[in-house]
Amino acid sequence: MHEQPLVSIIIPTYNRAHLIGETLDSVLAQTYTNWECIVVDDVSTDATDEVLVEYVAKDSRFQYHHRPKDRPKGANACRNYGFELSKGEYVNWFDSDDLMLPDKIRKQLSCLIDSNFDFSVCQTLIYDRNQDKVLGLRKENIRSNNAFEDYILFNIFWTTIAPLWRKTFLEENRFVFDESLQQSQEYDFHVGVLASSVNYYVIDEPLNYLVDHLDNMSKPKNSSKPKVWSNMKVRAKILKAYHPRLSKKTKHTVFNQMLTIYCDHHTRFGYQLFFRNFKQTLNSMEYLKLNMVNKIEFQALLILSFLSFLFFGKGYLFTKPLRKRFIY
Repeated sequence: MHEQPLVSIIIPTYNRAHLIGETLDSVLAQTYTNWECIVVDDVSTDATDEVLVEYVAKDSRFQYHHRPKDRPKGANACRNYGFELSKGEYVNWFDSDDLMLPDKIRKQLSCLIDSNFDFSVCQTLIYDRNQDKVLGLRKENIRSNNAFEDYILFNIFWTTIAPLWRKTFLEENRFVFDESLQQSQEYDFHVGVLASSVNYYVIDEPLNYLVDHLDNMSKPKNSSKPKVWSNMKVRAKILKAYHPRLSKKTKHTVFNQMLTIYCDHHTRFGYQLFFRNFKQTLNSMEYLKLNMVNKIEFQALLILSFLSFLFFGKGYLFTKPLRKRFIY
């Protein structure tokens, strides 16, 4: 362990030429100075190249790369590629429209050096760029005695920008972002981490701003076929991978989220996605540990809803008993 270990800050970007300068300035303002900042561009069509050339020329700690052509488009491939390039003992993924407070790296790193914690998490403030106003914390609570299930249930939550990771922990457990997802990727990543380790240090102090603006990539929710499927896929994965260790409440809550996705987007994006969502929801019932009578009843209701949606465009009457049964 070095006394001043290198920290790798990894930032994916796409068409953020008008925003990324402020993000990089906040990196430059860090009171901890032994860092490398790896920006990976996802084939931007704006002036991102020109902006980054200036920063690389100004400070050699900045690196600018482009997503390899053989990797799928999206921030997750850029995050993974940046991680592969990184040389730091610690890693902080960040986003190209958000801001670090000056002491972020220093304070989070000080909690990990000479400790056995796998990562540290700080609080995040939401800043509304359009109103030029701080709206408050992203989530009031990021600490829990049951972090794994509470994160699944959104009782605690943090986004990609909040954790500082010990790189060896990530490498030994082969944690990477799922490059097939276009939404819920940080939720999926952190659930996977917490399933393996809840050994993290909490800094109950805001050390970064999540900037809310008109072209946030995460807004609006479920606005495209890939985003709808990503949200469904992540929740199905949680039930399949972790159902033996989840409480009844957690399993039912996740399943109800799947029902909501299935109902709210029954034919909005075509029948192929509608059928995939139906099939995923139906198959996930097996992880709920229902008795035989309830299982047959609920499967019948879901199948009836599918046929009703398919032929009449309405099926909520059949899913209402299901959704009521799985709401807490």
